[in-house]
Amino acid sequence: MFVLKNAWAELMRHKLRTLLTLLVALLAAFGTLFGWSVQQANTTATTTDREALTPGAIVRLTDAQQAKYNGADKTWVKNYLSTEDYNNYYSVVTSNSITLANINASSSFPVRQTKNSVQAIAGTDDQDASKTGGELTLKSFTSVETARDNDLGRYTVIQGKHLSYSGKAPKGALISKALADKNNLKVGDEITVASPADASKTTTFTVRGIYEYNDSTAPAGHGSDAKLSKDNRDNAIYVSYSTMYNLNWGNESATDWSKPNLSYVFEFSSLSDYNKYAKKIASKIDKKHELASPTIEAYEKKTEPLTALASRMGVANVAVPVVGGVLLLVLVLLGVARRSAELGTALASGVTRGRMAWQFMLEAFFPVFLGLFVGLLAAGFGSKALGAALAGGYATPVTSALVWRAVWTALGVLVVLMIVAGLRAACFKTSTLFAARDGWGVTDAAAADGSDGAAESGSVGDEPESADSELSESGSAESGSAESGSAESAEATA
Repeated sequence: MFVLKNAWAELMRHKLRTLLTLLVALLAAFGTLFGWSVQQANTTATTTDREALTPGAIVRLTDAQQAKYNGADKTWVKNYLSTEDYNNYYSVVTSNSITLANINASSSFPVRQTKNSVQAIAGTDDQDASKTGGELTLKSFTSVETARDNDLGRYTVIQGKHLSYSGKAPKGALISKALADKNNLKVGDEITVASPADASKTTTFTVRGIYEYNDSTAPAGHGSDAKLSKDNRDNAIYVSYSTMYNLNWGNESATDWSKPNLSYVFEFSSLSDYNKYAKKIASKIDKKHELASPTIEAYEKKTEPLTALASRMGVANVAVPVVGGVLLLVLVLLGVARRSAELGTALASGVTRGRMAWQFMLEAFFPVFLGLFVGLLAAGFGSKALGAALAGGYATPVTSALVWRAVWTALGVLVVLMIVAGLRAACFKTSTLFAARDGWGVTDAAAADGSDGAAESGSVGDEPESADSELSESGSAESGSAESGSAESAEATA
């Protein structure tokens, strides 16, 4: 009880240092565990989770070739891939024993708006439909998975229903909220569009649902910056693949905008199969096109903020525990320094070195333990939310393995600091209490012993007394007379 009481009294006597020690321990524990959680989440995302992907692969135009796009030049369709091209790509799969989970497809071509029906959102430099093929774009998917990989952006149906890929809604279509608002359309209304090659050929769709894009920023040239209205993604009308096929408006051998822009998606069962396919198909793709995976691109975009956060915290993951540990060591040493008098008094009073060592160890234990405990507790409950806020929504949870790693590390730091504090008392030398103090010397010691000092001073060199000595004696006599006079004066006064 003596040890505990004295330790607590010492901590309360130096409240600022105690609070500072607690805060340093808290921040070091929180920062270290949070940094580890970010590092682990990033490692898992870039290795384990990435390896578990079942990516889809497409062949698309390169960015350099796409930059040459002219929506008013119908000869652009010569860049479109045909079914024959995709059969050639599929031969790579069969000849190399690669497993496909599925094959999906999408197809698109422009369609014309009609006089008394839906009107497109205008572009910045619109031209006649005879040059562009139409003001709207009709785009189809064979499955919901293909729709998710939409190159215009992933969307969510906010009103109505999704497309039916089984043929139960052969005239069902999805339109954007922006297009619906412009035309005062709602779910269940009908819209009429015309063929890109022949304005007299029309068809009517039923608005099955209204969608919004999940991302706020459209790909360059496909948002409000689109020159032609058909290139604005809000003017896209989505239908099932069978619905577009039954129109019979597309013609792969055409040289105008009625030639569909085909895109087959090969769905692989593993990332390794995709990588194998990517190596084998490279020689079969012309220079205008490239192999890409919307699945991998979407995943990397999702994990990009996490990777950036982990990169920024790379140095912090080392600096926080090191700097925190050094600061705690300095604070603990400051707490036990300059206490020789206290130690000497305690030992002289019969207190053992062991009890004093325990007192110093407890002084280090209380603030450091409390700081580490609160820091680890806060990091355990707060790392997931904090990581999600800093990593674009990607959670960074603290696993049980990280918790135990942090606990054992904290205990190790705590034990080391307590040992350092205890050694101050255990190694204290009582002889330091009797050491010469600052300013003490031989001259002062001699002055303390007047007779010996005078004798020694007088015998040095056996030199005769000087005039100064005589003056000194005379001065002493005068001083004595003055004292006598003072005494007489005092008697007279009395």
